[in-house]
Amino acid sequence: MKYTCGLEKKERETIFKLFLENANLRFNEIEKALKIRSNMVSYHLERMQHEGLVKKEGEHYCLTGKAETYLPIIPHVVGEELSPLPAVLVALMSKDEILLIKRNRRPYKNYWGLIGGKMLLEESFKEAGARLVKEKSSLDAKFVSINSVLHERVRGESVVKYGFILFFTKMVANEKDFKESMHGRLKWFKMKDISKEKIILSDLWLIKNKLNSRIDVKNAYITEDAGELSSFRILK
Repeated sequence: MKYTCGLEKKERETIFKLFLENANLRFNEIEKALKIRSNMVSYHLERMQHEGLVKKEGEHYCLTGKAETYLPIIPHVVGEELSPLPAVLVALMSKDEILLIKRNRRPYKNYWGLIGGKMLLEESFKEAGARLVKEKSSLDAKFVSINSVLHERVRGESVVKYGFILFFTKMVANEKDFKESMHGRLKWFKMKDISKEKIILSDLWLIKNKLNSRIDVKNAYITEDAGELSSFRILK
């Protein structure tokens, strides 16, 4: 599910935020909170139903299953606050060589760095790493380990411009013949030569200091239904 134009409207943002405290809402409760004419409330609810964000069950409105995925990030969607972006970085190895990508987008445009990107909601670290490597190099790789977690902030003109929570992982390539993508130029580097290149400083630090480290990061599932938590399990 992608963000839609419906989330850009102030009234629909307000409707969405009402579901942070209420699993189900009657029409008159929504109308009272919005303080606009009932026909406009109906319009917004109909549009949100059409976009798959809201459904009606009897006399109540509630979020659809897919729309529930927005709840933890509502403040970000409506611009009330910002948080560091979690990202997976992959040290893709082949013997004594590492595959780096030269970024063609900001931030860090024209710097070499580790293959990486955002982790999708349903993915494990292993799955995210494999997907990112495949998307950006067409290579298949074997997951080895999660090596480190780094909280990175980029300052400029006395303000924090960007923030990332970097999950540094290690994978081994099954072969070396990559295919470049729109994401940037690729090149295998000898480990002894990487300090000579223009590399993202945090990526360089992770490669030099954490390439052979390991940390124990667990994956878990909680089962939730109608606001009740029924089970918790650690995944192997």
